[in-house]
Amino acid sequence: MSSSGTGSAATPNAPSAAPELARLEVALSALVRWSESKHTRAEVARRSGADIPPSALRLLEHFDAAGAMRVSDIADCLRIDISTVSLQLRQLKADALVSRHRDPADGRSGVIAISPEGRRVLQRIRAARCELLAEALTQASPGELDRAADVLIQLQDHMLAGMVEAGYVTAAE
Repeated sequence: MSSSGTGSAATPNAPSAAPELARLEVALSALVRWSESKHTRAEVARRSGADIPPSALRLLEHFDAAGAMRVSDIADCLRIDISTVSLQLRQLKADALVSRHRDPADGRSGVIAISPEGRRVLQRIRAARCELLAEALTQASPGELDRAADVLIQLQDHMLAGMVEAGYVTAAE
């Protein structure tokens, strides 16, 4: 594939998708592979001082974006078994990265939320990933990076709107 992203691997044969969406999908897949690669994860852990398994990190980032949720809603929303969520939460709780609170809507149940320590750790992890992205994307202008971020934030907003619509979380004030 060429560095300009015009090679056949950068534009897969996806007749039902617009070419720009097909390229975006390839780019998103590359970003996920990069962020989940053994080298990147090890370097993020080294730079941030936080070695969190990828599945637990996804949960922590989920709470940061979506807010507090019941365990059953987390499992349903992320489409994973509740026992898997509980296992991942156990370590996050032990490390004081999340905490359990009473559900304000139903005092009989509890919700899990990111803790202040969890936010600090997540901030260090994000700073380390930003350093690595800066090293990898030296050819991109600030404007290009800003436009890419705008598009990707639309995906996050779409995901959050779906969670609100499904009743997993309430809309942000």
